[in-house]
Amino acid sequence: MYKSNFIYLWSSFLVSSIGDWLYRLALPIIILQKTGSAYHAATVFGVSFIPWVLFSLIGGSLADNFSKKKTLILGNFFAVFASLFLITVMSFPQPNFNLLYFTVFILASVDPLIHPSFQSIIPEIVINVQLVRANAMIQTIDNTLSIMGPLTGGMIVMLLGGVNALWIDTISFIVAIGILCLLPKQTESKRREHIIRKLWFDIVEGANYSFHQRVIFSGSMMFLFTNFALNMFEANFIFYMTKTLNYPLVDATIAISIGGVGSLLAGALGTQVVSRFRAGTLLSSSTILAGLSTLLLLVSTSYVYIGVILGLISFFGTINVITYFTLRQRTVPKEILGRVVSVTRMISYASIPVGAWFGGLLLDLGEPMFMVIMIAGIIRTFAGIMAKLSPLGKEK
Repeated sequence: MYKSNFIYLWSSFLVSSIGDWLYRLALPIIILQKTGSAYHAATVFGVSFIPWVLFSLIGGSLADNFSKKKTLILGNFFAVFASLFLITVMSFPQPNFNLLYFTVFILASVDPLIHPSFQSIIPEIVINVQLVRANAMIQTIDNTLSIMGPLTGGMIVMLLGGVNALWIDTISFIVAIGILCLLPKQTESKRREHIIRKLWFDIVEGANYSFHQRVIFSGSMMFLFTNFALNMFEANFIFYMTKTLNYPLVDATIAISIGGVGSLLAGALGTQVVSRFRAGTLLSSSTILAGLSTLLLLVSTSYVYIGVILGLISFFGTINVITYFTLRQRTVPKEILGRVVSVTRMISYASIPVGAWFGGLLLDLGEPMFMVIMIAGIIRTFAGIMAKLSPLGKEK
């Protein structure tokens, strides 16, 4: 029963992730084709993470009070209509950016509302000794798609056009709903009838635990700085490759695909690595190594070389994520896990829109990508050093 239920969850995540990859690749390409603006492309990227700051706590309360299965299904159902509206907006020759930002914000609001339910349902359908393996399998989806997604997605975007490619994202939500319906019915919290009245209490309870559990809080602060650094570069990658270095889109997607090999290896080795080393040492060291690897992007502008370095960065980043997710699931009581997931995700994601906007702004002001990469690498390395000195670095 446990195995089949996890397969359903894993399959729904796979389908929706395929759609998300096309969405993340197609949207900046459409914007760059229509405007050529790194600022607008990076700002749209950043706007998509603002809901994580605003709605994560609500998502955590939903996860701990309502059926996680229902939350996941309703979230994907809402995403279908938001995605259709985005397709309409992007169909105009020149997009209205205020309307575009609003639409991206609405679609992006689904993830923070359902992500805590997704994370906190895993310990309910997977036995404790299999948590590392389950998290590694979930991460393997992202890792595999990070290899196949860019190249395949780039070909789909070139063949169908960016707007038509967005339709696949819409269909992925519908298919995910069908798979999630196969999960067993869950018992909802007895506090459900008081959800509105108790929402504030639930948020405070989750925040208090997250802020006072020093290891968990240190981890979320580490990700706050690493996400700022990562997204300074990531939000502007397509612009850098196609506009600054003048590579065709296919070469840019090849570089991303090569980079995905690192994530795939980390997912495959995650169970052995996480089980062999102390969590604190692994989290701080992988962050430092990811930061130093980022600085290696300054050495060459060959798209193959860039892909190899992206592979190093993604390898350490993926080990980082698997380690922290497993640590959080093992440390936090199940009855409050959804809220803790939401609080820590809210903290760590708060810097993403700022980092994306800041990187795009630097490029728009005429600063070279060299400067963006150097700042990003230094910040991420510094975040790992500080994590090593924090309670997180001492965690076993």
